[in-house]
Amino acid sequence: MAKKEKKFEDYFKIVKHKLPYWEELPEIDLYMDQVIALMEKYLSFHKTDENTKIITNSMINNYVKLGIMPAPIKKKYSREHIAYLIIICTLKQSLPISDIKHLIELRVKRSSIEETLNFFSDLYDSVFNTVIAIGKKFSLKNETEDDLFSDTALFMAIGSSGSKYIASQISELNKK
Repeated sequence: MAKKEKKFEDYFKIVKHKLPYWEELPEIDLYMDQVIALMEKYLSFHKTDENTKIITNSMINNYVKLGIMPAPIKKKYSREHIAYLIIICTLKQSLPISDIKHLIELRVKRSSIEETLNFFSDLYDSVFNTVIAIGKKFSLKNETEDDLFSDTALFMAIGSSGSKYIASQISELNKK
C-alpha cells in the first residue's frame, strides 16, 4: 500500500500548479509577443498537446474588440491586461466567452482588477487543492494502481462536467 501512495503523491506533484498573483506579474509593459510568451509560461498546464495554443494575437485582439479587457496603450500591455488574460484563459476552459465577460464585469465593479486577480488566484488554488484532496481520498480505496489512476481520472472528469453545468446555470441566473 505504501508504494501506491508514494507514486500517487508523485503524480499530484506533477499536476500541481498555481496562478500568479498581481505582485508576481511584470511591472513593465510588454509587447504582444512577450505577453503571449508569458501567458504560455503561466498557463501551460492547460495545454492538451504541444500544438495547443493558450493564446494568440487574434484571441487577444478579439477579447479587446468584445470589451472583455481594455485595449493596449501604444501596443503595450500592462499588468492589468495580463491579469485579464489569466482570468479569461483559465475560465475559457469551462465557460463561454459571454459568461466570462459577464462574470469579470461583475467582479471588477466590486473591486479593482488587482484585487480580482488575487481573489481569482486564491480561489483557483483553493478549489484545485480541494478537488485533489477529494480525488485522492476517493481513489485510495482502489486495489491496484491502474484502478487508482483510472478512477481518479473518472472522478476529475465527472467533477469537471458537474462544475461546468452548475457554473453555466448560475451565470444564466445572474444575468436575469
